[in-house]
Amino acid sequence: MSVPAFRSVAADSAEVAALKAKTNLASVSLGSKILASSDEFFAEAANLLKDEAAVFLPEEFTERGKWMDGWETRRHNKAHDWTIIQLGFAGSVFGFDIDTSHFTGNHAPVVSIEAANATEDEVRAGKAQFGEILPRVNMNPGSHHYFVYEAPTAAYTHLRVNNYPDGGIARLRVYGQVVPQTVVAAADGTVDLAFVGNGGRAVACSNEHFCSPSNLVLPGRGRTMGDGWETRRSRTPNHSDWAILKLGLPGFVDRFELDTRHFCGNFPPLVTMHGTVSAEDVPPADAQWTELLAPVALTADAQHYFDSAGPRDVAFTHVKFTMYPDGGLKRIRVNGRPAN
Repeated sequence: MSVPAFRSVAADSAEVAALKAKTNLASVSLGSKILASSDEFFAEAANLLKDEAAVFLPEEFTERGKWMDGWETRRHNKAHDWTIIQLGFAGSVFGFDIDTSHFTGNHAPVVSIEAANATEDEVRAGKAQFGEILPRVNMNPGSHHYFVYEAPTAAYTHLRVNNYPDGGIARLRVYGQVVPQTVVAAADGTVDLAFVGNGGRAVACSNEHFCSPSNLVLPGRGRTMGDGWETRRSRTPNHSDWAILKLGLPGFVDRFELDTRHFCGNFPPLVTMHGTVSAEDVPPADAQWTELLAPVALTADAQHYFDSAGPRDVAFTHVKFTMYPDGGLKRIRVNGRPAN
């Protein structure tokens, strides 16, 4: 397998902004996990997958030394350290953020990444075929390192992160697009067309001051108010906030689930849903939107279920959720039947 063409880009570049709009395939919220590591003496490799930014606690120590919010191996490795990550969902990679925040005199000086498309059993048995997708790159202390591919990679299920020769990495963000291996269906046979595991993702929004609309399509009902979508308070009359989801599986929409879990004093009092058909990631400004859910009231910290009022013979590619005037929502489920 040849190494795909990539380049290092600055943290403040437009390329990084576009990268961050992709799905973090290595997020613990997607079910990503560590399968094996060569060493975790000072800090566990599972920290690489945390969604929140790494923190530093100056006075925090463990029986093995300084507590660090990342993956840190012991010193004086005569070979190199490694850890294997199972992605929550298989996906193609658009780029990486290898973050050494708070690792100053103890960061990993060089990192490379390999990838494989295999089952968990094959990986655990050592039968998976890993190939290099990011050759050895130099790391600076306490820094984000962004790498962007010229074109998305093939779809992978597992990554092996190599740390030469040892040291610490705070976080790994693997920005990409889920490529469903199988369709995740409900017990009644319907499919959440917007679910991240089916390739759904947020592609645009009016505001994400407190947290991103990408959270709307994650698995489960979340852990805190911080893993939903929440906008700033509006002070303008007749204001509304909106988010557009690109369905992973274009299809016929039957019903919606709108979940306000953890949003008690800040849930949206009134919402609507619309759908459109577009070949673009983000529908153009003149896109024609069809009403799927007329204005309806929501309540605090609850799951709400609504039938679609739209046509059942149109295979929509996008839905637009609008809240009046602002607020927060935990999850959106768009249940229906895939077009293909």
